[in-house]
Amino acid sequence: MNKKQTNINIVVNIIAFAVQIMIGFYTAPVLIRALGTEAYGFIGLANDFVTYISIITAIFNSVVARFISFEMARNNVERGEQYFNSILAADFCLAGLFSLAAAIVVPNIDRIINVPKDLILDVKITFLITFLAYILGVITSIFTTAAYVKNRLDIQGSRNIIQSLVRFLFIVIFLNLFQIRIYWVSAAALIAAVVVAVLNINITRKIMPEIHVNIHKASWSMILELVKSGGWMAFTSLSAILMRGLDLLVANLMLGSYDMGLLSVARTFPNYFSSIINTIAPIFSPVFITLFAVGKMEELRESTKASIKSMALILFVPLSGFLVFSGDFYTLWLGGYSAGQIRMITALSTVTVIQSFFDASTSTMAQMSVVTNKLKAPVFVSFFCGLLNVVTVFLLLKFTGLGVYAIVTSSTVIMVLRYVIFNSFYCAHVLGLQKREFIPGAIKTWITVPVLIMGMLIFKYLIRINSWSHLILAAVICGGLGYIGEFFMLEGCKGAAKIKFYMQKLKSRKRLQKE
Repeated sequence: MNKKQTNINIVVNIIAFAVQIMIGFYTAPVLIRALGTEAYGFIGLANDFVTYISIITAIFNSVVARFISFEMARNNVERGEQYFNSILAADFCLAGLFSLAAAIVVPNIDRIINVPKDLILDVKITFLITFLAYILGVITSIFTTAAYVKNRLDIQGSRNIIQSLVRFLFIVIFLNLFQIRIYWVSAAALIAAVVVAVLNINITRKIMPEIHVNIHKASWSMILELVKSGGWMAFTSLSAILMRGLDLLVANLMLGSYDMGLLSVARTFPNYFSSIINTIAPIFSPVFITLFAVGKMEELRESTKASIKSMALILFVPLSGFLVFSGDFYTLWLGGYSAGQIRMITALSTVTVIQSFFDASTSTMAQMSVVTNKLKAPVFVSFFCGLLNVVTVFLLLKFTGLGVYAIVTSSTVIMVLRYVIFNSFYCAHVLGLQKREFIPGAIKTWITVPVLIMGMLIFKYLIRINSWSHLILAAVICGGLGYIGEFFMLEGCKGAAKIKFYMQKLKSRKRLQKE
């Protein structure tokens, strides 16, 4: 693996993730205090509606970066350029289609979902702005592939940081200078989307100058080829919606806008964990694709194993910390909520986060279906899991008193089984290896989780957390010790050797600088 570039990509994207958390940390309590739990839930629901229509764009855009990367790795620049312009033409057509959909959905949104009368106008404006931001993203989505193709996902991370900061800046301006409305969050996101669109175009020109925008090079045969592969990924997107994308809509229609609001609050930070997993895991893909394209299968196998440990090392400590300290965090963060509401939000968040441990450790293995362009089996498995989840949720809501807990429990149980059983075996299968090739490495990461949680629980009982300073102190100490412990648990004796090697390297650099 190109370890240096991969590590840079990871670090920059983690910083981008941290910035996103800061935004959510600031905006959620302000909006909840000013507008109430019900209103806050409609921000997430508007984004979910955009996710529903993203199934169509996934048909075209989900695999184009893989095709361009594959051709560029083989120095077939002309074909890479044709793929680029083919998707650009397709995206313009899709943008027109989505504009028509928005014109129909937005004016009638109160007839589609349950909206309190006093929020109807605000909700319509929120949905309209959210659709506009998405349409802009569709038109310029092809320009996001350059960072992937050139394995410069640090640029993508930097771009995400800029987008988050612009969004945060305008959220602060809108919420402090104008009357607080839920659509200000969407308006800030639209402005940030405009800035990022311009950045993406400039980045593409700079790091991938051999690719030029020329709509005349668009090829319908290539679009159909991408549809053939991307159709399976779109099916996967549909499966993801059936699995987790309908939770707020189901809560709104079957339980009411209040429970939807509580669920929206509870999934705020679990969604961030899912987001960072989905951001970091593809960082390994450019290297995987290059190794696969040139037939270096042994290096690809070792790179995959290394990525499993890397994902666990990066994410297991914060995930464990969230499980242990989430109750204390929500008590401080949502000061206006009752003890019962805090317990409910904590429980919903905890159940949702559990699946992230297994998602993180198998997410790079899941990328192998795209690398090898063998997408059918994952699609059918995902779709089956999605259908099973929908059926299970409706049965639980109808025949049990679980209420909103049914929504998160069903998806967590099903997804954990999918990650553990399918991702590991299928990755080995498409690479022509023994089915159990990656299981030992994954199990080794999972064994560290109880150790991390137990250590943090012991520390929690030693310090009483009743202020932000206490919580930050606990996070710093548990985080530091957790990362040290996780490193040695995953690396074993090699960990000490690696530390010694890097210390010697650092000393030699200092010695050279002095000379």
